[in-house]
Amino acid sequence: MIDDCLDCRFMDEYRPDEWAHPLDPLPCPVTLAWAQLDRLIPAATYGSTARQRLPDATWMLLPDVGHIPMIDDPDLVARTILTVTGGDAAQS
Repeated sequence: MIDDCLDCRFMDEYRPDEWAHPLDPLPCPVTLAWAQLDRLIPAATYGSTARQRLPDATWMLLPDVGHIPMIDDPDLVARTILTVTGGDAAQS
């Protein structure tokens, strides 16, 4: 269960304030689709850093999903990908 991992210290090595050059301009369109309820890599902390590094990226917060959104709501993830890529859900 994901709750078993909450005390895991693996993210200690990944600091949200770690310095890196922003990708500006972006080499291609980028969409950051972040899980709203992600407790391992929270959007409030790491999402803001990602947005600084990718200043022209589109930001989407995926509602009501945790760290593994494709398990929590696979339809939402599929719709998000199809929307961003211009795919047609009817072809799936």
